[in-house]
Amino acid sequence: MYEIKKLEGSKYEVKITREKEEIGEMRKEAIKTLKKNVKMDGFRQGHVPDSVIEKNYEGNIKEEIANKVIEAEYPGILEKEGIKPIDYLKIKDFNVDDDKLELIGEIQVMPEIKLGEYKGIEAEKTAPEITDEILEKELERLRETNGKLKEIEDAEPAAFDDVVNIDFEGFVDGEAFAGGKAEGFDLKLGSKSFIDNFEDQITGHKKGEDIEVNVTFPEEYHSADLAGKPAMFKVKVNSIKRLEKPELNDEFAKDQNFENVDELKAKTKERLENSEKAKADNEFQSKVLEQIVANAELDIPEVLIEREIDQRLRQFDSQLRMQGMDLGKYVEMTGQSIESMRAPLKEDAAKAVRADLVISEISKKESIAAEADEVEKKIEEVAAMYGMEKAQLVNEAKRAGNYNNFVNSIKYDLIARKTIEFLMKEAKEK
Repeated sequence: MYEIKKLEGSKYEVKITREKEEIGEMRKEAIKTLKKNVKMDGFRQGHVPDSVIEKNYEGNIKEEIANKVIEAEYPGILEKEGIKPIDYLKIKDFNVDDDKLELIGEIQVMPEIKLGEYKGIEAEKTAPEITDEILEKELERLRETNGKLKEIEDAEPAAFDDVVNIDFEGFVDGEAFAGGKAEGFDLKLGSKSFIDNFEDQITGHKKGEDIEVNVTFPEEYHSADLAGKPAMFKVKVNSIKRLEKPELNDEFAKDQNFENVDELKAKTKERLENSEKAKADNEFQSKVLEQIVANAELDIPEVLIEREIDQRLRQFDSQLRMQGMDLGKYVEMTGQSIESMRAPLKEDAAKAVRADLVISEISKKESIAAEADEVEKKIEEVAAMYGMEKAQLVNEAKRAGNYNNFVNSIKYDLIARKTIEFLMKEAKEK
């Protein structure tokens, strides 16, 4: 027998009860299950007397009874009530004695979403403008990108933007410290790669000079042993290289696959305009979606926020692994914990979940779906991205047992993209 009650926050409370005549049999089954695994001195495994198990494992017996009740009752309750949980049943209270059993659990479901206005949303959109100054900066960047570092004369001092090759060793309180020594290190002056004004003190010195550089570690430095402390570095300048940039002329333009410098300038301006247009489109889209999400009413289940945070940490871990590190090493190196990393992610994660839920609800209301040919095309694109044939990717996904999840993920992304495109067509520029 059970009772169900709707709670706030997209939850249900379920109360399952069993009467006296059922409890005895359930208790016997629980003891029988435990008996198989219990090990006790003086008894062979599987042959511990029931009375001994009851005396020493009462808590385990009750837990086993609760599990059996959930296993027997819970799926049928969900099906009968039409409830689709998004998390495990959370046991709030459980009592059992010889006369009665009562289990109270909490079921988390997707929130009810009350959509607000989502068609005809107005937002400002900036028109891209590429000034002569912006174009000149980009052309200068192109020259720098195609420049070559050349060693300067011995008598010439190092200047801002030069690359100096140095040997250095750092000391705190007169003692060398771990990680404070290197040889043949290339340092670009002005890059702010080193602490304090280290690079400023190299500027003006020449090849072959020995320098004493005095700096102070920042208070928030990742190593507590060095944070806030003054340090002295012994530095030797091995060489100084300066960037020689090509002239902005027809020859340079041809090296960049253009006919002449005029075409280079025109195409560069066009590229910048396209980039600014894409940026303006993205900003417009963000403004529109922010309004649509804000217009909706819903409570976000905590479990969805936690899952989003989990996903972000997994992505960060994958990025770290590509650099030869992992999340465990990262938190150890930075003195953080996984929990301390989760807290700053919560606000953005909640916003992302809220937006996903609202967009999903709009897609249902507008009957926006992913067509079979769209899904197949996307699978081909994913396969190509990994350098695989479509059939190979599909077979590997099936072998791994995650093909359905893979396809559902593609459908979800396609529907979300099509829904956003629909909303952008409906939106208006102020």
